Amino acid sequence: MKRRISFVFGCSALLALAGCHARRVPPPARTGGPETAAVLPARPARNLRAAAALDRAVALLRRGKAGAAVSEFHRCLVLEPARQECLDGKGRAHAALREWEDAVQAWAELSRLRPEDRKLVQRLAAARRSWKAYLERRARAATHPAIGAVSSPAGALPELRLIARFQRYNPKPVDAADVYDKDIDSPKSVRISSDGSKAYVNSLEGARTVIYDARTLTKLGTIPHVFGPARAGLFPGAAPWLGGAFSEDLPPEGPNVFTGKPVESEFSHGGRFLWVPYYRRNFDLDGTQPSAAAIIDTRTGAIVRVLPTGPIAKNAAASPDGRYMAVAHWGNNSVGLIDISSADPMAFSSAAVIALGPASPPPGAEAVNRDLECGLCVRGLAWTADSGTLFAGCMGGPGGIGVISVSSPGSPGLLGRVDLGGKPRDLLVSPDGRWLYVTASKTGSVLRAETAAVINAASAKGPARGIAVTAAKVGGLPRSMKLSPDGKWLYVALNGASEVAVVDTAGMTVASRMAADSFPVGLDISPDGGSLWVTSQGIDGAGGNSVEVYSVAVPSAGPPQASPAAGGLQRVTPPVP
Repeated sequence: MKRRISFVFGCSALLALAGCHARRVPPPARTGGPETAAVLPARPARNLRAAAALDRAVALLRRGKAGAAVSEFHRCLVLEPARQECLDGKGRAHAALREWEDAVQAWAELSRLRPEDRKLVQRLAAARRSWKAYLERRARAATHPAIGAVSSPAGALPELRLIARFQRYNPKPVDAADVYDKDIDSPKSVRISSDGSKAYVNSLEGARTVIYDARTLTKLGTIPHVFGPARAGLFPGAAPWLGGAFSEDLPPEGPNVFTGKPVESEFSHGGRFLWVPYYRRNFDLDGTQPSAAAIIDTRTGAIVRVLPTGPIAKNAAASPDGRYMAVAHWGNNSVGLIDISSADPMAFSSAAVIALGPASPPPGAEAVNRDLECGLCVRGLAWTADSGTLFAGCMGGPGGIGVISVSSPGSPGLLGRVDLGGKPRDLLVSPDGRWLYVTASKTGSVLRAETAAVINAASAKGPARGIAVTAAKVGGLPRSMKLSPDGKWLYVALNGASEVAVVDTAGMTVASRMAADSFPVGLDISPDGGSLWVTSQGIDGAGGNSVEVYSVAVPSAGPPQASPAAGGLQRVTPPVP
């Protein structure tokens, strides 16, 4: 209690204006209080579940639990859009958390409904000032290497050179290769087609996939992930797959009218289809309900089907034999398998759900947010070359690598979890199938172990003893990684350092480093190994918001192909528009 009181009275004048007094949220209009009666018009009917969510939100906010209150205010708005008390309370809760952009969004919407509310005008103006100051602070820390910048140390191979960028932070760039693109909004990942012709960038907050010609570096178009009644035919008619079930707290239009936030992507059927899992459906603020994955026909650039998944589907991986698409469910400690053995997306079907841990939230959790309370936080996926085993990285809880047997008799099942250390995020298996690579965020390392040793340790149901693990210290919170087509080089996005590290897989040492725009998260290498695409997502709307394209020069396999001045490099450089 003392801590709560000191927080309220210790706020600055600005915070007090915009959010600290949020604990004194006016009661709902139905109570008949004089303040609300003077401002809010009476309504003949109310959604009872929305009213219950509002009551819970007000109680949570008064108890100082602003984060939980946000979820309940959001739930109220899903059930009864534009309910004024919920918009106001949501703005107050975000302001108490100093989440100024969200507070501005809620109060701006409310101000259109209550243009004469002077106190609201003051709160909105204060929140906008705070948001502007926040962005200015973050912008001073942002990094944006110039077009033409080269990796270090000088002369080290592979050499990366920044040749192009698509970004939305500078509308008037001085370099023609530095292209302003408003569709780049928190870019999460990039995948390059198997023929090297196209690059698909998932713009998370933009709710779209942006397509570029990977050779000419020109924009081809976008695929929006917004679904209304007219697109109902994209969804299967059966109940949600992979063990999921929708709650009663749904928009009036139902669960399949939503905006999806695209995360990673994966090709199947020889590149014919691109799978895009959604971080969540936009109405599911807590990440507790089924998410979805869109299937894009790369020949037409159109979404041909949308399949339900478990909550917070962050990653997908196709088995090499083309039988399964695996989906990592961050929100309930599981991996789902979808049977994709047919050539027709309408024939794809739910195959199995493999639990890596408890599916339910922690006991006693109140208004739990499964994005934060994710348990094992299942993220990275990688298949063995024979498609018999699937590895799943667990970033949370006790961590470890979940080892799933797919080829053993009976249904696919979990052999066990193996702890290689470091809270694994991304996983890769080498082209020859021998090595498992893991980005360990906690230790700032890339780990390597033999796939057979990891499988044997999981089968033994005991500690990961006898596994030889080699670590390359890369630092900087490693995120996604990609192997060069020949498996000799490993490219790693370092989110904390705003760099890309290139690891020599022969000795597991860092060969070179390249500066990137702030907070890189995703990357992909072209099939010929000559270009690297990197997505810099940014954090809280600051930094990043760009896609960088680097040319790659590697040691020549034979006699030098370049001029002596080029140092005998073999470079494949896409043309710059």
